[in-house]
Amino acid sequence: MPKTLPLPPGVRRDVRRSAVRAALAVTAAATLTAAGFTVASTGARAADGDVATSVLADLTISDVPAAGLDAFNGVFGTAGSPPNGGLDNGDLSDPSGVLNYLTVRGQAVVRTNAEAARNWAQAQASGFTLSLNERDFLAVGALDAYAECIPAPIGPLALAYAHTDSNTIGVLGRQVPTGTTQIEVTGAELGAAGVSTATLTVQYDQIEDPSGGGYQPQSSARAGLDITISGALRDEEGQELYDGPLDDVELGHVDVTCDGTTSPPVTTPPPTSPPVTSPPPVTSPPPTEPPITIPPVTVPPVTVSPITVPPVTDPPITIPPVTVPPVTVPPVTIPPITLPPTKPPVTKPPTPSPTPTKPGPSHEPDYGYGDRGDH
Repeated sequence: MPKTLPLPPGVRRDVRRSAVRAALAVTAAATLTAAGFTVASTGARAADGDVATSVLADLTISDVPAAGLDAFNGVFGTAGSPPNGGLDNGDLSDPSGVLNYLTVRGQAVVRTNAEAARNWAQAQASGFTLSLNERDFLAVGALDAYAECIPAPIGPLALAYAHTDSNTIGVLGRQVPTGTTQIEVTGAELGAAGVSTATLTVQYDQIEDPSGGGYQPQSSARAGLDITISGALRDEEGQELYDGPLDDVELGHVDVTCDGTTSPPVTTPPPTSPPVTSPPPVTSPPPTEPPITIPPVTVPPVTVSPITVPPVTDPPITIPPVTVPPVTVPPVTIPPITLPPTKPPVTKPPTPSPTPTKPGPSHEPDYGYGDRGDH
């Protein structure tokens, strides 16, 4: 698994990178001189007086026989604009033969522009693959690098960015993030027959100066990717065969400055000025025009004098008395209420007097045994 290593205390990435780059350059130059032959001239580089430069790819390979590598140095895709020099759509020829090692995917864009209002530089490609010993040694995804500088009176203001795929690259099939990473590989993966194992140290830097993706108050800007790979190579017995740089790849390096930028004169040019010639035909027109970003404008604060509002006095409100007329309630006559008897009276019939059936005697009865003829 890749292992990310921290930088030693007090060591800056650009300083370390410069040291490795110098070692690679010295190694390549010494090897070419000792070999006694001359390689084709490297691609056109930016002139010293340019205020906007762009280089799509700058490749350096060290001479490492143990790894099967021969020394090489070259650039591919360059553009440069002097002060107020206008647009340069770039040179995409390959006189140094970088494309023998590096495959550039998609449409390559490298261009610069310098004018009174701003200087900018841009580099774009859909991806890159570096092949060494018939192996895909390094793979980089899509890259869009841009730098811009706005001079006075608006500036100086500068911005820069280098957008890549997930900020990761691939080294022999391993995903490597930004920073310093060590990975263990075999000689078969390197394509080096005499190598058994190797430890590769990958230094991957994403340059954005100024950082943050927004305008900063400075007079220059730069962006791009730097990838430096060194290795410690060992044989089957573990004996060290080589320990040092293998290759260095700079991709999408764009650089601009506001120095030397002046506004064009307002006077009419003299008739003896040379005619303006048309630029050469563009072989690879850029897909998009870089956006023109207007820096933020700071509006000074406006002080408003206080406004005094006079107090408002409400007039008193008098409520007139309300007279309520007397209310006369008429008498209420309640009719008498006759309650019906709840139970009718019980009338008993008269008791009849008994009627004698035989008249009573007119004298005292006779209780003797005499004669009763007259009765």
